[in-house]
Amino acid sequence: MQPKAPFAHLDELLDRVVDICPFPAAARRLMSLVNDDSTSMDAIASAVSCDPALATQVLRIANSAAFRRGERVSDLRRALIAIGLQALRDMAGAMALLATFASPDELSLDLHARGAIAGSIVSSLMSNSPESDRGVPFLCGLLCEIGALACLAVDGPGYVAIRTRTLSVSGAWSTAVALAREDLELLRYGATVRTIGARLLRRHGVPEEIARTIEAGPRLTPTAPRLHRATAFARLATPVVVQTRGRLDSTLSIQLGEVARLTSITELTTSQLERTCTAAAVNAERSLRAVRAADA
Repeated sequence: MQPKAPFAHLDELLDRVVDICPFPAAARRLMSLVNDDSTSMDAIASAVSCDPALATQVLRIANSAAFRRGERVSDLRRALIAIGLQALRDMAGAMALLATFASPDELSLDLHARGAIAGSIVSSLMSNSPESDRGVPFLCGLLCEIGALACLAVDGPGYVAIRTRTLSVSGAWSTAVALAREDLELLRYGATVRTIGARLLRRHGVPEEIARTIEAGPRLTPTAPRLHRATAFARLATPVVVQTRGRLDSTLSIQLGEVARLTSITELTTSQLERTCTAAAVNAERSLRAVRAADA
């Protein structure tokens, strides 16, 4: 028998997330500053520096494949300049939201790391597309697990049980696992973590384009917006890349091909997707090293 759902309806779950993980004062200050045309970059850097988790998100984004140009960035002001004020306006709420879910919990750390890889994958898949600027695709990938982080925050054991229950005996990831997990999420929460994440983003004023993209998928047609397809692909492909540790082998090729077919990624061949995904893992690790160096 399916255990009783922990929340009577979705709004109750979202209210609980906001109660447990409120925006820090520094995050609210940042969102106010970036929307004021008279604000200096020094003032923005000062606000961000007051919250270590928020500063970490800024440095991670600045050192991502979407924004990094040349040497790694370890200075907060330079990181903000690299991102740019317009991108900061789009990203401020999202970065603050991610910062509220910062936790030493192993699964939380894993979800944050996977978001960084997914961000790099989406950026690469959208690099030649006129649909979005460089910041939005990266942010969509970075936020693709925001709903999972929310469920982990308010229903830790229950959400971990869903993830554990849907893995095979060998622990292998597949599109079947992803679809089965969504079925269990619907039973427990009345919505998938995609929908939970999108609703949470809307509550915090993140642009609707990003919320719609996070909510899309995984079964998409070739006529769906490319950003939706790229983000759905990255969300499903990232666990495969993590599991194979970025090695180019037959398992990676087969599974990425399966994910590409489900999400209708037709613009690249399987071998091109392999190279894109393994490069994304390398870029994410490089970004993480830059953040660690800045903290040292």
